[in-house]
Order: sequence, then structure tokens, then C-alpha cells
Amino acid sequence: MSPAATENYRKLMQMAAELADLSSAEALLGWDQETKMPRKGIEGRAQVSATLAGVHHERLTRPEMGEALAALRGNGTALDDEARAQIEDLWWSYTRATKLPGDLVRRLAETRSRATAVWAEARAAKDFPRFAPHLKEIIALSREVAEAYGYEADVYDALLEEYEPGARTADTAVVLSEVKDFLVPFLRAIAESRKEIDLTPVLGPFDRAKQAAFGEQVVRAMGFDLDAGRIDTANHPFCSGIHPGDVRLATRYKDDIRVGLFGTIHEAGHGLYEQGVAAALGRTPLGSIRSLGIHESQSRLWENNVGLSLPFWKAFYPSLQATFPGPLADVPLDTFFAAVNDVRPSFIRIEADEVTYNLHVVVRFELEHELINGRLGVDDLPEAWNARYAEYLGITPPTPDVGVLQDIHWSSGLFGYFPTYTLGSLNAAQFYAAAARDIPSLESRIERGDLIPLKDWLVENVHRWGNRFKPEELVERATGHPTRADEFIAYMKAKYEPLYGLR
Repeated sequence: MSPAATENYRKLMQMAAELADLSSAEALLGWDQETKMPRKGIEGRAQVSATLAGVHHERLTRPEMGEALAALRGNGTALDDEARAQIEDLWWSYTRATKLPGDLVRRLAETRSRATAVWAEARAAKDFPRFAPHLKEIIALSREVAEAYGYEADVYDALLEEYEPGARTADTAVVLSEVKDFLVPFLRAIAESRKEIDLTPVLGPFDRAKQAAFGEQVVRAMGFDLDAGRIDTANHPFCSGIHPGDVRLATRYKDDIRVGLFGTIHEAGHGLYEQGVAAALGRTPLGSIRSLGIHESQSRLWENNVGLSLPFWKAFYPSLQATFPGPLADVPLDTFFAAVNDVRPSFIRIEADEVTYNLHVVVRFELEHELINGRLGVDDLPEAWNARYAEYLGITPPTPDVGVLQDIHWSSGLFGYFPTYTLGSLNAAQFYAAAARDIPSLESRIERGDLIPLKDWLVENVHRWGNRFKPEELVERATGHPTRADEFIAYMKAKYEPLYGLR
């Protein structure tokens, strides 16, 4: 780069570093609100969140940012590949942000903070009408945001872009329909097999402190650095990447050991991604991971392709038996393995087995698409939710807390987020298949409790790049082809057809 371009780039990256610091502060406030904040803190926190969001927006959209970006983009031939990628990523953020009025940003942040608190109260009280006015307000604001961003074909496209850059609603709907068209009859075939799996080994009760200790053992084996992270409890499991040296996991525990264990593994998969971004990308645009379809692939891969596999339990089941000798000492591995892979329709998405999980996602995608497009009203949402569950999973939620009120996403205004969960499942199957090709001894290593080769492969092929590549490009570089359902379907069949005697 020329001296002028070099100085311009330096100033721009300093502004980007300040934005990264503000994002870290916002993430820390969000983590605190879900884990440690007292109930009466919500009003004050809503104001703080709104102020911080406003400052972030003002810094991102200041004229100096636009001028520096325009100058550097106009002199693109003077930039090396990484600098060009940094500029284009920041340009994406800048152009989207400049389309949003600062007042809308502040109103949305404040409304999200209040709506999240009311959602938690409404869920506890099983009272959807208490939450409905806040959801209506969130949807109205989300439509304002989408209109401000602009779109070509579908208003939902503008919201989906935030979580999966480059994705379009029509294409996503096709992929999710392909998954649904496979899963609905597959689930029906499993039910018709009438094989009864004994769930006694996993239903407990299991001491929660011991569950946490075993979960920490697994997380450490996965390579998650607890000197650069921590594990807490919350109403809803999540991972908060403050920065690579401070990655916080939140999980929850029930008597059913599957809830806490696989929730912890899932969030640790997210955490490994946050910790694995190359140090040189810290406080830069490329250090912020935008694709949630890629992010979710990491949690789904560790939770399902690894954590629910027989090689994994050959390694870790003796330790689990030693932790809980009373309920598990006399339970054979095959019996326990069948129990953790039990398939039966249930109401709670985050507690669903991996066969039914993506049907939970399809329901949410279809309904939120209809909500944003105005084809479904909030007051009609509970009935529509229950009808979709009856059609796809064959069950009807008895109360809103296990139905329409179970997820935090809509109260947080995260419309466009849900489809990335299924994209993550598809990508997880592709990444694992590619890792198995590149590491011929992978499953035997896992069977010995050595999970680090897989973690290292993911760091090299996925994590370290941060936001360097678009989602489809990253998937193709790592696996040889774009996201598709083939490996996911093959994985489902290979595990569950013999387990349920379907072949």
C-alpha cells in the first residue's frame, strides 16, 4: 500500500478496534442480564443497553468511517488480500448501519431488553397474553429495520442477511423443506418400529454439582480453555464471546442428565469457535463471526456427531459410571448409548433428540416468516404453533411455556436466526465427514478419549479464519462442496436405521 493508503488503513482499523470493544461490552451486559443481574435491574439495564447500542451505531456510522472506507475501496489494487477482506467486511457493516436511524437502533435495544425480561416472567407464568404486546412491538420494529435495510424479493431476506450473509429466504426454504420431507416420514418409520428404549439410565435424579463436574471434564477434553472462559447456569443455554480470552458458556441442569450434559457440550462447541479465531484477527472486522450457520455447525458437530457417538461413550462412559455409581454402575454401555440416542417427539427444542430437532426449527422458521410478512398475527400464534407441532411431530403442547414461549429469540428480536440452526446441522455433518477423510484414525482417537485432533482440524479449516470467507466459500473450502443435505441424511440413516431396526 502507498503511505497514504497505509495511514488511512491504520486509522480505519483503530476505529474498527473501538467498535470491537463496544461489542465486547454489549456482550458482557447481555451475559450478566441472563446470569447474575438482580430482577430489579432490568429498567436500568435497558437504559444502559440502549445508550451503548446508540454509541456503537454512532461510531460505526460516523462520516470519517465512510470516507476512509470509500477511499480504500476506490484504491483496492493497493491492498493485499487480507486488508481487502477487512475493508469489505467493515463496508458491509457500515452500509447496513447507515441505513438504520439512530433512534430506531436505540428503541430496538431498549424494547428488546424489556421484552426479554417480560418473556421470562410470562414463560414462568405460562401466560402468552402477558408477552403478546411486547412481541407485537418487537415485530413492528423488526419490520422497520427490514424496510430500512431494503430487500429485493422478501422482507424476511433483510433480516436473514444479518445472521447468514448472502442467504435468501427462497433458497433457505427449499433446503429446510428437503430436510423436513426426509425427517417427517423417517420419524414416522421410527415410531412404527415400536422399539421401546429404556430411558431409566438417563432420567436420574443425578446430582447437579456432579453433572457440572463431569461436563467440565468433557469440555476440557474438547480443548476448551477454561482459563479463557467459564461455565455458568441460565434459564436458556448460550455462549457469549466477549473476546477470545473471555468466552462464557451458560447451561442448565435437570434430573435428566442429557439436558445439562449435551447442552454444555453444545455451548462449548460455540466456545471453541470463539477461542479458535486467529489472534491476529482480534479487534478487527474479520475477528467477528457473522455466519450463524457456521457457528451452529460447531456446536451441533460436538453435541451430535461426537457427543452422541458410540466411540465417544466408549471413552467417557467409565468416567460417567464412576461419577454416578448408584444409577449407572450396572447399566451396560449399549443400554446407555441407546438411551441418549432415544428418538421421540417432545416439546422443548433445546432438549430434542437430533432426529426431531430440525423439525422444531422448521416450525419456527415457517411461523416467523409468516409473522414478519404479516400473514400471521401475534394473537393467532399459539394456535398456529400447536397446529404445526401436531402436523410435523404428532404432538400438541399443553401449555405456552413448553410451546410458543419456550425460546428467547423472538423476545430479543432475533428474526432470521432460527434457520441457521438447521444450516448448522447440515454443515456439521459435512465438516465431520471431511475431518474423517482427512484424519483416517479419527474415530479410534475419539474412542481413546483424544478429541484434540478433531479440534485442531476445525481450528485449521474453520475457526482461525474468523469472518475471512463467506459461509458457502468456507464450507466448500473445507469439505469440497457447498452446503447440502446429503451427508446429514446419510448420517441420520447410518445411526438410526440399525438402532431402530429399519433395515
